[in-house]
Amino acid sequence: MSQILNALFNGLSVGSVLLIVALGLAIVFGLMGAINLAHGELMMLGAYTTFLVQNAMKPLGSPLFDIYILVALPLAFVVAAIAGLILEKGVIRHLYGRPLETLLATWGVSLILIQTIRST
Repeated sequence: MSQILNALFNGLSVGSVLLIVALGLAIVFGLMGAINLAHGELMMLGAYTTFLVQNAMKPLGSPLFDIYILVALPLAFVVAAIAGLILEKGVIRHLYGRPLETLLATWGVSLILIQTIRST
């Protein structure tokens, strides 16, 4: 019974993340007319920021480590937002109205971000 509940919870959590990503892609395309394939990598930057904050606060001990998420969540949003602004101002802004070019450019940016995280 616990395996069924565990599988159900995992399915709901993965499904909710995929739904959020799909809604984000639909909203971005609807508002800007640009396809952003680096959308998931921006979420990856937020997750990686949370991981780095967790590892940085681990040596601080139990009372502070227990509340690392209160520091990590706002910082993850800030890092992802800054990366999104840089992507929009540096790449996407010049390609409005040309969905194929934005698709290719943001795909290239996503490959760069993936390899950067893998290297670090």
